[in-house]
Amino acid sequence: MKTYISEIIPKIKRYSKKLDDLTLLTNQHWVVIDEIKNSKNVYIFRSNGGLLISQNGRVELANWEYLGNNSLLIHRKSEIYLFKHGFFDENLLALQVDGSK
Repeated sequence: MKTYISEIIPKIKRYSKKLDDLTLLTNQHWVVIDEIKNSKNVYIFRSNGGLLISQNGRVELANWEYLGNNSLLIHRKSEIYLFKHGFFDENLLALQVDGSK
């Protein structure tokens, strides 16, 4: 019985973190500033898996999926990106393409 409980507690913690991350991420306006292209985009992660990407009022529709372990999968046009979030709270989301420095 002790073994079962010791195995289930970490699973509950991971599930709770995933719910917390999804609550913070969805239905908010996240501003993305691209210093190289000198542009600003707004990302809106919808709870149904849809992603709205707005640049100067022009909206692109995409899809996203939270994979856990600080990972996001974004389907944009014909490309799929895997991101890791290095920092995440109610005010700031720092994403990095997985595998880049």
